[in-house]
Amino acid sequence: MSRRPGLSPALGFGLLAAAGVAVPVLTRDSYYLDVATTLLMNLVLTLSLRLEMSTGQLNMAHISFMGVGAYASALLVTRAGWSFWGSLAVAPLVAALVAVPVGRIALRVSGPYYFLITFAFLEVLRLFFNNFFVDYLGGPSGLVEIPRPHPLPLSGGAIGFAGKLPQYWLMYALFLLAAAVLIRLEYSRFGLVASAIRQRDLLAETLGVDIIRYKLGVFVLGSFFAGLVGVFFAHSHQVLHSSDFGLEPMVLLVVFTVIGGAQSVWGPVVGTLVLAVTSELLRELHHYEILVYGAVLMVVMLVCPEGLVSLPGRIAHALTRRRDAKAAAVGARVAP
Repeated sequence: MSRRPGLSPALGFGLLAAAGVAVPVLTRDSYYLDVATTLLMNLVLTLSLRLEMSTGQLNMAHISFMGVGAYASALLVTRAGWSFWGSLAVAPLVAALVAVPVGRIALRVSGPYYFLITFAFLEVLRLFFNNFFVDYLGGPSGLVEIPRPHPLPLSGGAIGFAGKLPQYWLMYALFLLAAAVLIRLEYSRFGLVASAIRQRDLLAETLGVDIIRYKLGVFVLGSFFAGLVGVFFAHSHQVLHSSDFGLEPMVLLVVFTVIGGAQSVWGPVVGTLVLAVTSELLRELHHYEILVYGAVLMVVMLVCPEGLVSLPGRIAHALTRRRDAKAAAVGARVAP
């Protein structure tokens, strides 16, 4: 495993796992469990978005693949009679398969052109969910009556998921799976190659790196995890609207990731946690949420361009410089 500065992967993953276990211990209130469940979903989405950004590309259609997974699972369960557990295995693969041709087209270009193509796909898919196959997708009224996750059969009985607490534990298990994979990739050769592509893609290509293959692999993998979140979202909320996968929630994901720091795998974690707490503290100002997030983003980018995750290093560097300056001043006074 590659050595990188900052929090070690084992320690960071352990802290996240422990924090997740602590939530139901601290509270059984359904509202806070719902908030914590949404937080776990956002963490998987921002971590997988950050994986795609690690190659230097901002995929504005990331949340669209959450929608693909959500609608695919809902249709498999309600129309085809599948179990939730079968759709949980298949629907994220559907999102990944849809991502293959989209990624092949979008990755032919870079920079603002890539941004515009993915943004166009975001809007096209939203309009598709809203206007086509209304009898199946629900149209403007939304797709309703989606069943909750079916009980998980065990040798001694079955585990039900009708309440907020069981749903939290289910999302917690999915989060641990996704976080383990994404953090492991960050500290592997795969993550190092992705970082090299982001910094100097032409140089990486001259060293024998198949840039398109890596970028497409990252795009498809990130879409898979977005689809995984979509499956849980569909069956926990029991209703889907095209607006759930539109521009506003996508912008929020980008804000969470950038404020935390897109250059580190821990950045999305920090950004999502900080803004989740901020959102709760400013709950009465819900209508101004985007405005508050925008103001926070501007302040963070001015004060700390690499995101909140870089603050400890910047503070330590400033303290070291101050200490060295004091030592130099003392040395100058005592010098003959």
